[in-house]
Amino acid sequence: MSPLLGMARAITLAVAVTAVTAFVLTRVGAPWHWAVPIAVPVGALALLASRLPRATDVVWAPLPATISTATSAQAGSLAGRLAEAAVDQDRFVTRVQPRLRRLAEARLRQRHGVPGLDDPRAPELLGADLHRLLTDPTAPLPEPSKLADLLENL
Repeated sequence: MSPLLGMARAITLAVAVTAVTAFVLTRVGAPWHWAVPIAVPVGALALLASRLPRATDVVWAPLPATISTATSAQAGSLAGRLAEAAVDQDRFVTRVQPRLRRLAEARLRQRHGVPGLDDPRAPELLGADLHRLLTDPTAPLPEPSKLADLLENL
């Protein structure tokens, strides 16, 4: 999981929070020699909070063997996960692309006897766009209609 902000931005945020806190405390009547020591832990807390991993990151787990309400909930949130992956390339590359890759590899093995995506026959069988989507780490998630068309070819 990646942190919310890079280190330089996190430090800038912490310094800004510390300065604003000290300013507000002096404006409400606290002497500056009390406002600064009180503001420093507030800034440190802001630094810590900005460096924590994203709380909304979803840990993908294999589907359960039996269908249950949890499976229904996973399917219901798939649209939200794909929407997040369309905006955040890191989420797409680390979460969505590996699952699509495993799905495509399984389909290639079942239907065509092709062992994997690195086989020379894979781009021809999948199509250039789908093969690029599955293998290129810089490939963006296409529009929903285009993605549906690509996956339909599987």
